[in-house]
Amino acid sequence: VKQGELAWVESRRGKVKARVETRGRNRPSRGLVYVPWFDEKVFINKVCLDATCPQSGQTDFKKCAVKVYKA
Repeated sequence: VKQGELAWVESRRGKVKARVETRGRNRPSRGLVYVPWFDEKVFINKVCLDATCPQSGQTDFKKCAVKVYKA
């Protein structure tokens, strides 16, 4: 996928369509995907793990394995 294209971000829990952004000062490392939580058009929680911390009970929204491909 390239800059500006639409791509699917998919996990075993769900998938969302988002626009690819490769520019900027905070470029993630190769193999790492970052999706902002504040975009009202991309419900990234659909993709995140449905797991909680065994000690705190807090939802684990910080990481999950995904595949990214052209929409």
